[in-house]
Amino acid sequence: MPDVALRIDSLADGLSLQVYRWRAAPPRSSLVIVHGAAEHALRYERFARALTQAGVDVWASDLRGHARSVGPGRLGDSGSGGWPALIQDVVQLVRHVRAERGDVPVALFGHSMGSFAVQQLCLDYSREIDAAILSGSTALEVPVPGAPPTQFTPNAAFEPARTPYDWLSRDPVEVDKYIADPCCGFDKVPIWSLLGGMDVPRMADPTALHGIRADLPVLLVSGSEDPLHRGRVGLDLLEKRWREAGVRRIYVRVYPGARHELTNEVNRDEVTRDVIAWLGEVLDLRR
Repeated sequence: MPDVALRIDSLADGLSLQVYRWRAAPPRSSLVIVHGAAEHALRYERFARALTQAGVDVWASDLRGHARSVGPGRLGDSGSGGWPALIQDVVQLVRHVRAERGDVPVALFGHSMGSFAVQQLCLDYSREIDAAILSGSTALEVPVPGAPPTQFTPNAAFEPARTPYDWLSRDPVEVDKYIADPCCGFDKVPIWSLLGGMDVPRMADPTALHGIRADLPVLLVSGSEDPLHRGRVGLDLLEKRWREAGVRRIYVRVYPGARHELTNEVNRDEVTRDVIAWLGEVLDLRR
């Protein structure tokens, strides 16, 4: 379990958010994890513990609408603020971490939906963080007016599949843990209205992307078989957009055979080592 569990009221709309901290002693940097859709912060316990052993203080919250950060309704109830408030919640947590440990750099790790939050956050707040890691991410496309919505069928590439969530990982134990978790699964955590609030036009707009500071270190990590990036098309487009906006320090690591959840993949120890090594390099933690 985390070393610290606390509640923070969102400055956006007052929604009570569950926050966790895994302490490093002494910390050389801090990392804020922004989890994906239909999951929660405690799924990153193993990843967080490994980071603390490397001197990284780890923070994560259950994002609004998830696990212990829900409105008066059921899972998926994100309160009155929706997606814009979720972005402000992450900024609020970053500032809370800064206030706690102002003497160490702060990085963001966003996975899947969390990576979209980090993408949008960087348009306006990149000067408040020291590095960004986008895991299981892709470039989002502006919907064509009048076109039918694209159906989300990530498991199609793995049919015939053992479960509806084989797309998450090659490790059947991790897939089964996800399915058994009452706070995981799109059938249990309906978050489509929250995702509909994403500011995709700005995230794809070259002028808005120029708001990201040019010297921000960015790491894109993904599995080669992650259906979200559509055979790497979306990942390459994301890198291209950010580079054309002037972001110079972009690093890309694609793991052969891996699927969507790298921190729960069969090669998760390799991924964790790579993240630790990258943070040590770009944040100059090896002194």
